[in-house]
Amino acid sequence: MKLNKIIAVLLACLLALGLFACKKPNDPVIDIGGSASPNQTGASATQQGSVADSATPNSGSSTSAPTSEGTSDVNPTPTESSAEIIVSLGSETAPARNTMPTETYGISNAECESWFSDAVFVGDSITIGWKNYNNRMLEKNPEFFGNTRFLCEGSYGVEHALEPISDSSLHPVYGGEQCYIWDAVKKMGAKKVFILFGLNDISILGVQGTADNYAEVISNIRRENPETEIYVISAMYMFKGSEREKLNNRNIYALNKLLAKMCRENGYEFVNIASNLIDESGFLPQEYCSDNYVHQTYSAYAVWADILRSLAARHLTGQGRLVFE
Repeated sequence: MKLNKIIAVLLACLLALGLFACKKPNDPVIDIGGSASPNQTGASATQQGSVADSATPNSGSSTSAPTSEGTSDVNPTPTESSAEIIVSLGSETAPARNTMPTETYGISNAECESWFSDAVFVGDSITIGWKNYNNRMLEKNPEFFGNTRFLCEGSYGVEHALEPISDSSLHPVYGGEQCYIWDAVKKMGAKKVFILFGLNDISILGVQGTADNYAEVISNIRRENPETEIYVISAMYMFKGSEREKLNNRNIYALNKLLAKMCRENGYEFVNIASNLIDESGFLPQEYCSDNYVHQTYSAYAVWADILRSLAARHLTGQGRLVFE
């Protein structure tokens, strides 16, 4: 009898040990209704991580453009489409100085200048000065700035650009006849348009009126040339003592703030050349002024050339675009 009890106890112990071996405390619960196994869960997590890590700023997962501050990009080299560098236009009342870089990031001057071979500069007498400087430099270097083209007239402004073509209108001549800017750009096949207006408009239209007409001119250019890139060159500041009731540095700065805002909101590029051509008080210094008014010397246009080469180099090397606020 005792032997039977001993055998029964031993069998119970063996049975208990067998069950313990088959069921470990940490084993997962398997649900045949569709729950993932540990391996499936791991694969899913890895796949989701890869999608997030490989997303670029151009993907559909994000519409906000990264800036130079607080942005970590998987690609350490910023590109035009993936990075913007925020630059201050100045204080509430005064423009900042020297906001445009002049370095060429290892690109030769010739390569930078060739970037302008499909560009056109549109504007007034200050743009004519840049044209004259180009012509002077072409005498020494036939490839200077890619033989850039020009659509400019003295006293030209955004109001004139919107007027009907007539015998008395100031529209630039292209192909032997006066043309609206947007039509001339289309005829020449320009892919980059650099625009400089404002000084001939502020006295007539005021700051806001000038900015509104500016926007309309650019809208017309884009309507007829949807693939064309737009670059707005800042309105230039005046020589000290030459300011007038409406045409003065205060209003010119106010216009530049509106133009910079327009560029930010529409994807145009604001090229703040004027900031590199002012003294500590915000005026055009004697070195850069040819008439004690607003027109510029060849020394000033040499600064233009440095800034524009740097602009080209930024595009060629994929540097972040400057955005002015």
